[in-house]
Amino acid sequence: MDSFRSLLPYLKMHSRQYLIGMLAVIVANSVNLLYPYLVRRIIDGLTGQTDGVSTTAGITLDQAGWFAAGIVLVSLIAGGFMLVMRRQIVVASRQMEYEIRRDIFAHLQTLDKNYYDRARTGDLMNRLTGDLGAVREMLGFGGWQIVNIVTVFVSSFAIMFRLSWQLTLIVLLLIPFIIGILAYLARLINARHKAAQEQNSLIAAKAQENFSGARVVKGYAIEAREIEEYRAMNLELLRRNIALTKVDGPLRSFTTLLIGIAFGVILYVGGRMILGGSETFTVGMLVQYLLMLGRLAWPMMMVGWITGVVQRGLASWNRLREILDARPHVYDAPGRTDTTIKGIRGDIKFDHVSLKYGNNTVLNDVNLHVPAGTFLGITGPTGSGKTLLSQLITRSIDPTGGTVSIDGTDVRRIPLGVLRDNISIVPQEPFLFSDTIANNIGFGLGNAELPVVPTGVSVVGLPKMPDIPPNPDPERVRRAAALAGLAGDVEDFPNKYDTMLGERGVTLSGGQRQRTAIARAIVREPAILILDDSLSAVDTETERRIIDGIREVARGRTVILIAHRVSTLRHADQIVVLEEGHITEQGTHDELLVLGGHYAELERLQRLASDLDNDDPDIQTQPTPAEQESVRQAATIAPAQASRDLPRTDQPDQPQPPELQPEQVTK
Repeated sequence: MDSFRSLLPYLKMHSRQYLIGMLAVIVANSVNLLYPYLVRRIIDGLTGQTDGVSTTAGITLDQAGWFAAGIVLVSLIAGGFMLVMRRQIVVASRQMEYEIRRDIFAHLQTLDKNYYDRARTGDLMNRLTGDLGAVREMLGFGGWQIVNIVTVFVSSFAIMFRLSWQLTLIVLLLIPFIIGILAYLARLINARHKAAQEQNSLIAAKAQENFSGARVVKGYAIEAREIEEYRAMNLELLRRNIALTKVDGPLRSFTTLLIGIAFGVILYVGGRMILGGSETFTVGMLVQYLLMLGRLAWPMMMVGWITGVVQRGLASWNRLREILDARPHVYDAPGRTDTTIKGIRGDIKFDHVSLKYGNNTVLNDVNLHVPAGTFLGITGPTGSGKTLLSQLITRSIDPTGGTVSIDGTDVRRIPLGVLRDNISIVPQEPFLFSDTIANNIGFGLGNAELPVVPTGVSVVGLPKMPDIPPNPDPERVRRAAALAGLAGDVEDFPNKYDTMLGERGVTLSGGQRQRTAIARAIVREPAILILDDSLSAVDTETERRIIDGIREVARGRTVILIAHRVSTLRHADQIVVLEEGHITEQGTHDELLVLGGHYAELERLQRLASDLDNDDPDIQTQPTPAEQESVRQAATIAPAQASRDLPRTDQPDQPQPPELQPEQVTK
């Protein structure tokens, strides 16, 4: 009942359609009651029998023809009303399917990083397709069949009691067996359908991951292993579906068996009553009774079928409710959010900020002020908390202690829409859509132009949504591509900016994907621009051009650049070094070199690695064993850092080189 109550808001939006449809079902079933009665009148008239109430003895052939015409008319009227029912209820179920899918998708957009860290893409897709289809079948076919079954049972038994209460009692003896067995099978269907859908989700997730990671699978030559794992998962799905079929299949067969037994018993008992000389029970009445019993056959079979439909629908709806019931950890708190804030300048301040994951403290008492218009560089060992700082600014996560403020206002008071609309971030692993390069770069433009349809609103009477705007301003796209160092590459493509990208941008190299993501961030001209290690896959010359472009964009804007390369960070106004969640160094490039701490050591190791990699002829001596060990430790302790720091001049957009080994350093 709790599941049904949660569906009421959608049913209420279509109450008029359901009311008309249900009335049409009732009228159609009422009209259909005339069909057995007309047959009875024809048979009794032709056999010259009377039931003590009315007599049709001695009817002519013409009169029998009128009765037959009446049967045809009854069928036409009943069929017309059933058509009305389908145009109302079935259409309403399709509309509710759209509304539920729309609301779930809109709700998914409100969920935060914490939810998507746990959710699996394949599972979400299966819920929005398979589970939603089961819910639609329950609301459409299941809904009108329930009313159909109830009206047929009530009307048929009322007439059957009137024809012969003795025969009807015999039929009723079968009802408790039907109800008991159906209730037992319904519970099994619910549990087994849920288990099958969960396995479906696992298979969808497995397929999605394999398609997305096809390059990795082929690169490691593990196709056979993946095929075997997928086969095993499909066999488990087969086992669960067979288990479901074992309880779902017998419903119809069991009901048909009971109807067949009932027909045999009624023919035997009714025939004995007529042969025994009953004056109130005629052959026509027996035929009418059997026709009424036949009308019960389909509803009784549908009781089993609808039981399965409803149970599958409820199980699927409960899986969809798990999405709708999920709540983000980061949201606009009512009464705390300042809706008067419409924009930000970019003055950022961390005041004694701490962040914990369980019992682990990943940021501890961070104090940092980034004035508006500052170009800030952040570096530090892998896992020191650099990315977490950027996520605190965008409110992907909230601090467990202290305050992050922008323009003097706690970010928790700034509406999320306003905050994120004024920030562009380029993540470590850029995501590109299966669209043109131009649309990928201009993805963040025009996001406020289309009206947003609120959830919980019926599609009936909803105004037509305007067409999606055409491609973004080409001049802005080209300028952003030029600033990101991507324009030259795009001009070499046959379709230039209209080039379609593969899934996740696999058409492009790693460096091209990063530069496309940088262009996408730049084109919005945000108040705050965050680049999270987004220059790691480009060569030093391209890096220099991108930094020049960013410095041009940075005028009057706050830029936060997270990187491991000293060559990238040296252009920043201020540089901070994070180690184990603490800010250990802060200053300009020159100041940090003089300080002689982590940053200075990083610069020395990278310069040494660069000299070795370029095989500089000016170096006359081999590096000392201590220097070799320093390089080796840097590559071991921070592999991501060491591999990214080594400049690549021969193939700038290819994967990172492997870690340096001592013998390679010596060479």
